[in-house]
Amino acid sequence: MKKPTEPKQEDCCNSGCNPCIFDVYEKQLQLYESFKESGKTDSALANAISQLDYTAFYVENSIDLMNEHRLILFKQCNTSSDAERVVWNPGDHFLFKYLSKELNCTRAYTPVRIKIKEKYDFAILVKRYLNGVVSNHLCDLNIGDTTLWRGPYGHYKLIPNKFCRMIMIAQGTGIAPVYSIIKQVLNNEDDMTNIILFYCCKNLMTVLLRNELYSFKSYWNFHYEVYLSDKLKEPCKYQEPIIPHRLNISHINKLKTFTDGVFFIFVGITKLTPFISKELHKDL
Repeated sequence: MKKPTEPKQEDCCNSGCNPCIFDVYEKQLQLYESFKESGKTDSALANAISQLDYTAFYVENSIDLMNEHRLILFKQCNTSSDAERVVWNPGDHFLFKYLSKELNCTRAYTPVRIKIKEKYDFAILVKRYLNGVVSNHLCDLNIGDTTLWRGPYGHYKLIPNKFCRMIMIAQGTGIAPVYSIIKQVLNNEDDMTNIILFYCCKNLMTVLLRNELYSFKSYWNFHYEVYLSDKLKEPCKYQEPIIPHRLNISHINKLKTFTDGVFFIFVGITKLTPFISKELHKDL
């Protein structure tokens, strides 16, 4: 393990990154000191992407999904046979570096890996916002364009069978981190954790990873429902759990029957989180 290089003051973009590059340096320095003492290093450090330095990845493909959403696939520029894999834990995020004459900033995106024909290292889900400088930049990238990323970052560690049940409520692109967690639980035959997902979307055209979620229906320990704020106009798949109205108190109250060994994950519903949490704690 090499000693990490201390960042220069100008390496900080002053945009409130979490974690800041100087915080990452301190953590890497602690790992290096531990390595010197024990001779053992964390296997997670063998990664094609770095927490401290930006790594170049080019756009392998940019897939138009629906309603201003894109799935963008990235592949590392180092294509040698001994190139390391890009690895991360479910729920982790990467930081994308945006540079222009007017703005220098970073944005956090959750990497996902889904089964498609292209070979790539990681993918992200992006929603184009009308005045979103970074989201528009990412959505306008062409195949072959180079981007800069660092990571992975995250504090959540998925421990098999730690909880009897995981209840997730997500909205929009917030499906990305919970999808990775769901996928890892279901792919582990020894993990008996039951998963319930409530996914809130505007309409069927904005249900991201719809096919992937539908394929999870065959697992005994996964149940999900998709709540739509708009009227249902498009046909659903066979026994697809589409609910043609918003998530409301009655649905939240159903979750109160699960009291022991439950872990809640809320993603992309910042404004609703206090309300949902308050309802879940009533009468308990």
